[in-house]
Amino acid sequence: MRSEASTVEEYLAELPEGRREAIAVVRNTIVANLAPGFEEEMNFGMVT
Repeated sequence: MRSEASTVEEYLAELPEGRREAIAVVRNTIVANLAPGFEEEMNFGMVT
């Protein structure tokens, strides 16, 4: 979903609740396994 949100938290808040819950599971797994030096951010209207 493309968004005008400037933070990941804003992006997630825009999602319908059911979709937000599913994305949260995937996001938590990815964030827990990010290699050192990488961080999530918003680019091109998406979480990257």
